[in-house]
Amino acid sequence: MKAKETIEEAAERLIINSTLEDKQVFKEGANYQAERMYSEEEVYHILVEHTAFLFAGGKSTLSEWFEQFKKK
Repeated sequence: MKAKETIEEAAERLIINSTLEDKQVFKEGANYQAERMYSEEEVYHILVEHTAFLFAGGKSTLSEWFEQFKKK
């Protein structure tokens, strides 16, 4: 199994002949993207809560429900 590449390793591999500032911008962008992503556990929680809501008689689409948990 291949080990996960760190942001620093990806910056070194992808940004050739660049400045330290270019690599820092890459790292900041990658970290920003990671913060906006949902973990598997978070998605599971959202789906369980939506299912319970529907069984209790609630009316909402999954899209509407996800909007409540949206990372901004």
